[in-house]
Amino acid sequence: MTSYNEQDLIAEATTSIGGSESVLAAGVFGLADLLGAAMVGSMAGGAAGDAAVGVAGNVAGAVLGGIAAKRAYAESQGTTLQLIVAVTGSRVYVLNRDSGGRLPDVVASFDRQSCEVTISKMGLSRIVHLKDVPSGETLVLTGTTLPLSPLAKGDKVVFALLSA
Repeated sequence: MTSYNEQDLIAEATTSIGGSESVLAAGVFGLADLLGAAMVGSMAGGAAGDAAVGVAGNVAGAVLGGIAAKRAYAESQGTTLQLIVAVTGSRVYVLNRDSGGRLPDVVASFDRQSCEVTISKMGLSRIVHLKDVPSGETLVLTGTTLPLSPLAKGDKVVFALLSA
């Protein structure tokens, strides 16, 4: 599914968690570590493209290398590029999106009562640190508040619920 409409995301999340809980909000997020993977992939792809074709190849190689590196890194972590963060009354779910059955639907699930949430700003992006205090399990994600982004509406509602 590729819709970024908030209600479609909620429906997708509800299906992924088995319909057992009412989803209050859902947004599209990504692993925070993807930026580093994209930079490495872009440099490698750009160098290969430049050697093969020249400047145009450099640009195309950098873009394609960045995408390929991000996808490979995400899958090495057991995730897709796009993740849905779904908030219910009792849990925060991090769900894979469009995995084609290659990966499990649920990446992680945190009890809202015992989950420590820290949200920091990086421009119009938000870095979300989720930590399950009893187990020590952590996950760091990025979301957006960019007004023109179709992702921002759902992400902002998730940020608000996680901050409450």
